[in-house]
Amino acid sequence: MPRITSLSLKDIVKVQNQHLRTIGSKIIYLTIRNHADRNGWTTISLSELASAACLTRRGVVNILNRMQECGLIEKQYDHSSHDAKNKYRAITL
Repeated sequence: MPRITSLSLKDIVKVQNQHLRTIGSKIIYLTIRNHADRNGWTTISLSELASAACLTRRGVVNILNRMQECGLIEKQYDHSSHDAKNKYRAITL
């Protein structure tokens, strides 16, 4: 039978903070958080995030994926056009 371990809030915060250890990831997270609307969502392109963090678009995509996987951000896809911007929301504990 697999052993079930419990995680504390402190453990979760530690894991999330590990994903904010670089300047680029901090800038991306803060850009999303600080430009949020009343509901917490930010509409921003990958190019805008790349420019703000001085990273490539591929680097931004990698950081966003890691942030999503550990629960730091949520993402809503906008498929209305090929140049539509996605929406992101920073999750805070």
